[in-house]
Amino acid sequence: MTFSKQVKDEIIKKNVFKQETRALVQGLVLSSGSLIISKSGLSFVVSVDSENVVEFLRDNFQKLFPGIEIEIVKLVKSFKNKERFELTVSENFNEKVLVNLGIVKCNTSNEVNYSDVADRAFMKNSNSMMAFLTGMFLGSGTISVPREAEGNRSYGYHFEIDLTTKNQADLISEILSNFDVFAKVIQRNEEFVVYLKKSETIFDVLGMMGASKVVLELTSNQVNRDMNNITNRQINCISANIDKAVNAGVKQLEAIDIIRSTVGIESLPEPLQEAALSRLSNPEGTLNELLQTLSTKISKGALAQRFNKIIKIAEELGDDNGK
Repeated sequence: MTFSKQVKDEIIKKNVFKQETRALVQGLVLSSGSLIISKSGLSFVVSVDSENVVEFLRDNFQKLFPGIEIEIVKLVKSFKNKERFELTVSENFNEKVLVNLGIVKCNTSNEVNYSDVADRAFMKNSNSMMAFLTGMFLGSGTISVPREAEGNRSYGYHFEIDLTTKNQADLISEILSNFDVFAKVIQRNEEFVVYLKKSETIFDVLGMMGASKVVLELTSNQVNRDMNNITNRQINCISANIDKAVNAGVKQLEAIDIIRSTVGIESLPEPLQEAALSRLSNPEGTLNELLQTLSTKISKGALAQRFNKIIKIAEELGDDNGK
């Protein structure tokens, strides 16, 4: 099961919009339905990739339109054996459903006026707006979360709803803005995509749709991921510091060896002699550890300066000896 289907299953199971069934169905039909106009009249078909979603729509149709006859057909696409489920209603209910949902209007001349955003009655309050948005998501929405792919590349959060018209995309953006959520809209081929990228914003929207369990899981995973990232950064920083200290110690020992083999350590000023002897007695020690062996109390920076002077002397001695 894809993550998108997992989210939709929770939304369906909870269905926090029982009082806003019409708005929910409007969104679902508009986002995944196709209107058919023929000589025999109006009809429509709803096509989704989830059996649970199509059954959810059937149940809500039956609540809104008692006695309605519904047929669900399962189709299997050849590409990766992807399943699709198509819902149709009995011929005598097609026009009734479409008119009741505010998707079409028929005038006295039998002319059909189609609206890709229905009658916008759902804009009356926040509950009905979110119900409509939820229906849109159930019909044509997807969501992805970070997954480790090949090459250890991590893909981020992504929430989107694919729509057939710019009007629908603008409507979804308008609804989200009423909840202080500001989405991006792009055109992809012949579709308009409304999408969100920020994890906190996506969590808020999913929570309002009723997917609170998924939000808790995602939040927990994000916290764990952030903690792991912090730990890894700390480990990398510690490793880098260790490497830096080891490299510095090796360079100091090499410089001391040059001085010892040429002019002798005893030729150095007393503070540099003490630093050199301290390093020789503790080749792998950190500067903090070496400070404990000195007869006089100095700072870590002061000790580092002494070693820099030793290295500079060794470099000069090396040049004098043609090295």
